[in-house]
Amino acid sequence: MLKKMFNISSVHPWSDTRIFFREAISIAENLDYCVTHVAVKNQVNTNIDTSIKIRLLPKLPKLQRYKNWRRVWRMIHLEKPDIIQLHDPELLLLAWFIKRRMQQAPVIIYDMHENVPQILASKKAIPSIFRKMIRYTYEKLEKKLMESCDGVIFAEAHYHENYTDLTCPTVDVYNYPAVTSSSRSPEKQDIFTFAYVGSVSELRGARLMIDLAEKLATKRTDFQIRVIGTGADEETFRTEVEKRGVGQWISFEGAKKFDEAFQILQTSHVGLSLLLENPNFMGCKPTKCMEYMAAGIPFIVSDFLMQEDLKKYPCGVSAQTSNADAVLEQALYLLENPKVVEEMGRCGLRAYQETYNWQTEEDKLLSFYTNFEDVSL
Repeated sequence: MLKKMFNISSVHPWSDTRIFFREAISIAENLDYCVTHVAVKNQVNTNIDTSIKIRLLPKLPKLQRYKNWRRVWRMIHLEKPDIIQLHDPELLLLAWFIKRRMQQAPVIIYDMHENVPQILASKKAIPSIFRKMIRYTYEKLEKKLMESCDGVIFAEAHYHENYTDLTCPTVDVYNYPAVTSSSRSPEKQDIFTFAYVGSVSELRGARLMIDLAEKLATKRTDFQIRVIGTGADEETFRTEVEKRGVGQWISFEGAKKFDEAFQILQTSHVGLSLLLENPNFMGCKPTKCMEYMAAGIPFIVSDFLMQEDLKKYPCGVSAQTSNADAVLEQALYLLENPKVVEEMGRCGLRAYQETYNWQTEEDKLLSFYTNFEDVSL
């Protein structure tokens, strides 16, 4: 008899790459679990070939997400899974509730995708003295709630710094791509294409990419920028593209299935990872850069990210994202040097095959689950 595993997010779309296409699929295909994936509905069709049960939650404003917590609690209370993996800080409240309300509570694993205390420390709209107080209060509450967890997965190595006193098992599982790479890729687009795949927000470079399109169009017109992904302000950026008259060069195309998005990368020339400076990003390795490597294309990345990686594998260039002209300069360099682009693309593919792939991370995830093999049925 298979054990029941619930993979839950009340914030992320069901098709989130890390949560569904990597972790949930790896667990379903390699461990003796019947996996139920519970996450937020989006435009991506759930009609895919998988044994995973997909249950959709409505997308709600922040102040109404508690309604989804109730929906999730009812599922858990009714079906009594053996193990639950949670992906949102706010669901730590649900973990605390589950441990106190269920006579035979499931094992609960918290997958930490972001360092919330660092994010709170960066909120410049809040006066410094209040930021410190809010961060301190949050840290105390979060750590108290995390006592309800039986294991913690860190998406970045540096997250450990704030959680050295955890007593439960922990593991680092990086969000490296799970794709079958090949030295032979589809034909490139006829026009030089910059591509971005990921969450769409100003902090992740959406407006900077519009700036790049506007500035680059004054130098060259033979290019396009394709932005694949969704975000709360996606329509705002589409409107801005129209107002600034740059729709010929940049398009916000919404969410796509990973295989479709990856094919777009393979037929593009350069990837973009133009994150703005933020404490939560420091020390991170953007997954999209590894996806660009797997697709065999170089990338432009923020100059506070991936610097040591680029020394080992020179498969991209970096730029100061607080300076739009610096980004323009690097984009022009790649646009005007196709041989360099090809060479960097080959280097990135080799880096992916040797180092930055999901297989190693999957092995760590599956090994971590052996800590909980004695879950009662």
